Amino acid sequence: MDLGPQSPIHTMSQLQTIWNHRPLVANFAQRELKSRYRRSLLGWTWSLINPLSTILIYTLVFSTIFRATPPPMGNGTENFALYLFSGIVSWNLFATMVTGPMDWLAGVADLLRKIRFPPDAAIFGGASSGAVQTLIESAVLLAVMAVVGNSATQMILLPYVLFTTMMFGLGIGFVLSIANAHFRDVRHLVAVVLNMLFFLCPIVYPPSLVPEEKWGVPLLDIVSLNPMYQYIAATRDSTYLGEWSSWLRLGSIGVVAVVTFAAGWSYFVKASVDISEEL
Repeated sequence: MDLGPQSPIHTMSQLQTIWNHRPLVANFAQRELKSRYRRSLLGWTWSLINPLSTILIYTLVFSTIFRATPPPMGNGTENFALYLFSGIVSWNLFATMVTGPMDWLAGVADLLRKIRFPPDAAIFGGASSGAVQTLIESAVLLAVMAVVGNSATQMILLPYVLFTTMMFGLGIGFVLSIANAHFRDVRHLVAVVLNMLFFLCPIVYPPSLVPEEKWGVPLLDIVSLNPMYQYIAATRDSTYLGEWSSWLRLGSIGVVAVVTFAAGWSYFVKASVDISEEL
């Protein structure tokens, strides 16, 4: 698609544009945070109830019924709920960044028709509100780890791992938000794919349960090559296992995150010039 003489829009130029519109980004973030639990009696308590209820259910099913055994924590004990929690934190962040941009962009459709502003400001605002949710979940995770005596120096890597997870998911979310503006089926398809991907990643079960090969297919290698598996594994290394992730893992998740984010954002900027007509 030809965008005229101003295209291509360089990343540095767009960074400057977003920086100049940072009050608008902050406004969108504040609006998203306020609307999340509006007219709710428990308010932000739901931000804890939702992930904790999920952990409780999966712990009951996989630990009690299917008797899945997690690897030992850094302190030598086993705790399936904390093993699951450490994976859920990074997965929830990724899923929010993938699906959120579709809703955040659609939510400013009327505003885009009246006022000219960079559409990605709404997405960055929504992403900021999603990051707040992750901060709450991470704080609870680290607090519980401290209570059970599983604190470790390796936890200093958690912000890096979560930030790269956020960039990776947001890069995909940028592309999907444009696709969803043209075809509303995308939102429903993404929900199905994420549900499948959730169970294809060792989140609710340890990687030790994945056979190296089945029907001639190298299942373990395929799972290991899944980018989200690497982000989840890095999160567990720094929290549950109390281990330093390999430089290869830390480097690869950073490179994948930067490339995906840059490509997705660049595509969004080019494709969103007249997106208000499609919303």
